[in-house]
Amino acid sequence: YFLSFFRSAYFWPLLRNTLLINIYSLVYGFPVPIILAILLNEVRIPWYKKTVQTISYLPHFLSTVIVVGLLRNFLLPNTGIISQIVSKMGFEPINYLAKPRYFRTLYVMTGIWQGAGFSAIIYIAAIAGIDPELYDVASIDGAGRLRKIWHITLPGIAPTITILLILRIGGLLGVDWQKILLMENSLTSSVA
Repeated sequence: YFLSFFRSAYFWPLLRNTLLINIYSLVYGFPVPIILAILLNEVRIPWYKKTVQTISYLPHFLSTVIVVGLLRNFLLPNTGIISQIVSKMGFEPINYLAKPRYFRTLYVMTGIWQGAGFSAIIYIAAIAGIDPELYDVASIDGAGRLRKIWHITLPGIAPTITILLILRIGGLLGVDWQKILLMENSLTSSVA
């Protein structure tokens, strides 16, 4: 069965599409939880921080079927929210789900939306492990927020970033096939 699959005409397009989707997800999706965790760490109002964190990780608990259903409803050509916004801006609405050039972008964006908040929890925990005295000393030395992030926060979470990047690269040939099957149609099957 492996030999017949490797020799089939579908092997190279499937491998290419899988690698492209995963590379796009890695390049665009991997930094988002890190940035979200750093931004949440900088929020000084506790109730606001907890509210944003809770709202950001709730999409993780939605099933793939619900996420794709929401995507379809938002992108309906005439009645979807996105189409209505595009129409009010004076442009012709586009059927994004029927255009192959938008498939990978939509796949990656929904993956980021669904996973960023939950993945940020790991980085928030890593940031919590950084000694607060380092920030106090940096303040005394005159460092602003960006300097503290660059010289204390990022080096403090670098081991966590490295381990999660290695794990992410290890799964480069795996893809959420359920979302692919739910999002694909006859017009986008060449890139799905």
